[in-house]
Amino acid sequence: MTKRTLYCLLATAAVAAASLSACGDMLRSDAANAGRQNAQARQESLAAAKAASQQAAPATPLSGDALVRVLSGKTHVHEYRRNAIDPKPYFIVYEYYRPDGAFIALDSYSRRDPAQVTPGRWRVTGETLCLTEKDGNPQEQCYAVRQESWGRLQYWNVRPGDPFDGLLSSKVDIVRSGLQTPEVTTEFPYGR
Repeated sequence: MTKRTLYCLLATAAVAAASLSACGDMLRSDAANAGRQNAQARQESLAAAKAASQQAAPATPLSGDALVRVLSGKTHVHEYRRNAIDPKPYFIVYEYYRPDGAFIALDSYSRRDPAQVTPGRWRVTGETLCLTEKDGNPQEQCYAVRQESWGRLQYWNVRPGDPFDGLLSSKVDIVRSGLQTPEVTTEFPYGR
């Protein structure tokens, strides 16, 4: 091997090493940036949950048989609007509490057919409702459910040790008997 070939190989290796190093730096900075954005979004979500919790109307905690009666055989409809004054929701979640303990979560965008959703489970222990979704988040999520005097239901997070513990998660104005078929929305729910 000539000196010229050796220098050429060394120069090529140096350029490749510098390029890989730069790519690694970019990947690490992208991951760090995503981590910062996730942390910022979580802080904003926590601040919004605290504000919503402070503004929530007084409500009566439901427990035991009273809580089961509000859930069993019913679909709770969660409507999400970009602005409180929007006449129509942009995204709707349908949570069906089958009397046998199966939990089916459908929505107006991607999970519309109950036959294509693997049911999760729901259970009531005292004042706590716990859900496990098979198709979505497989981790158990628990809530305290309260009822306002005019019937609206409030779901409060039960997450000991988590900053969201004891904060309002969502409200439900619409409770219907039986499994409901989702209404179709025409736009992508996440603003893409």
